[in-house]
Amino acid sequence: MTIQTNRRLLRNVFGDLKWDEKLVNPRAVHSYISAAKNELKTPKDYNEMVAGIFMEKVAQIYPLYQTKLKQNNAMDFDDMLFNAVEILRLNPDVLEGYRKRFQYISVDEYQDINTSQYQLISMIAHPKNNLCVVGDPDQSIYGWRGADIRNILRFEQDFPGAKTFKLQQNYRSTRSIIQAAQAVIRNNSQRKEKELFSMREIGETPIYYQAEDDKDEAEFVLKTIYERLGEPGRSFRHVAILYRTNAQSRVLEDACRRHNIPYIIVGGLKFYDRREVKDMLAYFHVMANPKDSVSLRRMINIPIRGIGSGTVEKLEEAAKRLDLTMLDAARQSSLNGDFPKKTTQALATFVNMMDELIGLKERLKPSEFVKAVLERSGYLTELAADDSSESRMRIENLKELVNSVADYEATAETPTLEGYLDQVSLVADVDKVDDKKNCVTLMTMHNAKGLEYPIVFVTGMEEGLFPHQNSIDADDEVQEERRLCYVGLTRAMDILYLTGAASRNKYGTVEWRAPSRFLSEIPKDMIQFTGKAAGIVATQGGLYEVKNAKKKEFDELKDPEWDDAEPVMAPYMLGDTVKHAKFGKGMVLGLMGSGDDLKVTVSFPNHGKKQLLAKMANLEKIE
Repeated sequence: MTIQTNRRLLRNVFGDLKWDEKLVNPRAVHSYISAAKNELKTPKDYNEMVAGIFMEKVAQIYPLYQTKLKQNNAMDFDDMLFNAVEILRLNPDVLEGYRKRFQYISVDEYQDINTSQYQLISMIAHPKNNLCVVGDPDQSIYGWRGADIRNILRFEQDFPGAKTFKLQQNYRSTRSIIQAAQAVIRNNSQRKEKELFSMREIGETPIYYQAEDDKDEAEFVLKTIYERLGEPGRSFRHVAILYRTNAQSRVLEDACRRHNIPYIIVGGLKFYDRREVKDMLAYFHVMANPKDSVSLRRMINIPIRGIGSGTVEKLEEAAKRLDLTMLDAARQSSLNGDFPKKTTQALATFVNMMDELIGLKERLKPSEFVKAVLERSGYLTELAADDSSESRMRIENLKELVNSVADYEATAETPTLEGYLDQVSLVADVDKVDDKKNCVTLMTMHNAKGLEYPIVFVTGMEEGLFPHQNSIDADDEVQEERRLCYVGLTRAMDILYLTGAASRNKYGTVEWRAPSRFLSEIPKDMIQFTGKAAGIVATQGGLYEVKNAKKKEFDELKDPEWDDAEPVMAPYMLGDTVKHAKFGKGMVLGLMGSGDDLKVTVSFPNHGKKQLLAKMANLEKIE
């Protein structure tokens, strides 16, 4: 069965239980059930490991979902592996048949297998141990979708007498790139030691460019591409720009268009083609032009608010018959009670929300208005409730949409929502010109695995972005982020650039950033530091010195929630090294509030990131 069909079955179960999808998200439930099956947990097993209200909900629906699948004579994708393992476990004769059937078993990318795959392989391979696997623990980057690095780390333990062959020669990259990548990955404890080498020339030393902000970073990347294309034999197709999150592509795409550089997105859509971005743009189009029935049809039931396609068709008919906009037809129908009570209430709620937002449009600047739409529409709330990797990515894209409006605002003489939509329309027209024969490649580092390019830019080398904010407090997850960094660096064949920004827009406001800890793991003689904010220098040990950096001083700090707050002296700057009585030395990553309410976010190498109240923390600033 397809994922869509599986989710329809889940929604049927929701209907049987009379559950509200706004309170318990079916997509999130399906994600949890999928993870349970990958770990070979039956509904009974799962019920015994419940911790928290949401898991209790999943434990209720899991057995009912399995019953629905059986009634439909169907399995979902995860069942195919789960049931295969179960058949072999319960039927020794069947297992023996498969053991005799295969003379040898070979598994590629072994570092990426999950528990169910591991069990299936192990059961068939034992007791002859006629198994050959190929894998690299340093490239295990899919833990978020069930891969368990322990499977390859304990291979010799699971299969005594196994012979291990270390494939240590890298045929792709120059020696300088290999040295830098090796210096980073050595900091992981979850790995098998190997010493990579290359027979290629030493090559150019990797360069780290410290930009003032994300736009300066993008400009550096694109201008450098033009410079490199002046070299013999270089063309656009030889260049890849990598990033940690999909949302980062927006600023880079804008820069490509400004410089007339053709580009393609691998493994994803261009920013303004992404579903969540198009959904929100539909909201904006209706706000700007209430007669836009095409846009209203797209957004009227996003997020789900009980206005189905049948209701929308009747609204369209009423609008044509009465010569009204669809929004006015919805307003009139909600007042007249033209639909069943539940639908009428849903229409009334929708119309009230739209009227409120349209009233705000003229009072708020565009970026603040866009934030209001995101929050009051319930779109962000629905995605946050899902709590899946896909939803988190979509939230990042929507917050980047706010940044794009703020960028427009900063350059427009009289910024309006209509003006922004006109600008986006021009971008969409440019994006239709697609020359795939010779393009720069943009993609996430996850999508880059297995690929190679003569020139590679690894962007966003900042704490909280790479390693990602969601991983920064868990050592296992930081180690996976480090493996992802290793993968990104080793995509480069000849030339490697690393870039980061001293500040980056986040949800329409400026956020100051510290360089990624991974930079500090590369010895100074293996990397060149440059850039407008190059005073931020990475040092060994995961901390940083800030010397004459061209970034905003924090000696006057204004609480973002109180525009009329009095300026105060802040005792710390971003990047300062401080000492805490319990946690030891750390680096200041963020400052929020003022006076007695000043909060300091500090990254401690051995304790992760902590947010502390400055007046209680007694932090000692170390010069």
